[in-house]
Amino acid sequence: MFCWLTLCCHLQLAAAVELTITVPGPRSQFDIAHDYHMRLLDIALTNSGVDISKVDIQQIPVISEGRAKIELKKGTLINLYWLGAEQSLAEDLIPIKVPTTRGLIGFRKFIIAKQQIADFSRIDSLQALRTKVACQGQHWADTLILSQAGLQVTTSVNYEALFKMVALGRCDYFPRGYHDVLLELEQRSLAYPQLMRFDDIMLHYPFAVFFYVSKSAPGLAEKLQQGMEMAGQQGQINELMRKHPLTKSIFPLQNGKPKLYLSIPNPTMTFHDINNPDYWITPADFGITNSENQ
Repeated sequence: MFCWLTLCCHLQLAAAVELTITVPGPRSQFDIAHDYHMRLLDIALTNSGVDISKVDIQQIPVISEGRAKIELKKGTLINLYWLGAEQSLAEDLIPIKVPTTRGLIGFRKFIIAKQQIADFSRIDSLQALRTKVACQGQHWADTLILSQAGLQVTTSVNYEALFKMVALGRCDYFPRGYHDVLLELEQRSLAYPQLMRFDDIMLHYPFAVFFYVSKSAPGLAEKLQQGMEMAGQQGQINELMRKHPLTKSIFPLQNGKPKLYLSIPNPTMTFHDINNPDYWITPADFGITNSENQ
């Protein structure tokens, strides 16, 4: 009798689940971007008419971004993740073509060591910035973008190690998404009191994080695309950004206008709707009206 009851319970649970989503867990104890994207996922699925109570979301132990890309292509270990835009990902996976943070991640502020303030204050051009060495994740799309713009880059596969590298002088600066910097420094203030945000320079390139779905889950991709389009058009992404700890500190954007704005291209990806205000933040939102390109 016990076996039959157990089997019936399992069958009832299986019947109740209409959608199974598997994602990597947080990269570290400080990874609130993970929580942000899980909340946005909930919004998008709800918009598309999915009953969230019938969605089984599973998280596997943390894996590197490079490994996540490989596993997404396989579609067995994970079937969804949020990643920086890359052409190869758009070919190998199903991209959900609505930026998760409205392209904010393409607006970069620098984490530097405090003893570097004078050196960075003298930077007045992209050419001058090329004399400095940036830290980036080895598998991040940004690494190639920076390199192709003639900027020096050193890498690590370990996200937390990048902060240590700046602190120890193994690189000069760590370009972070505009919304990342303050929170990341606050979370690590005891470990790295010598690090700071350098506000005078903003580096920008067209870039965004998107949800990517394995080709083994086309139904999930269809629902997400529909739900994310609605989230952008109805202002739900902007509303989440204004409330969530990951991004709320950046508003109003006009307060973030830098002394020096540097723009570089992103040859790895073409964004056809980058001027669509429903989906993208633009330099004008920061009060920036001109740029230097070298």
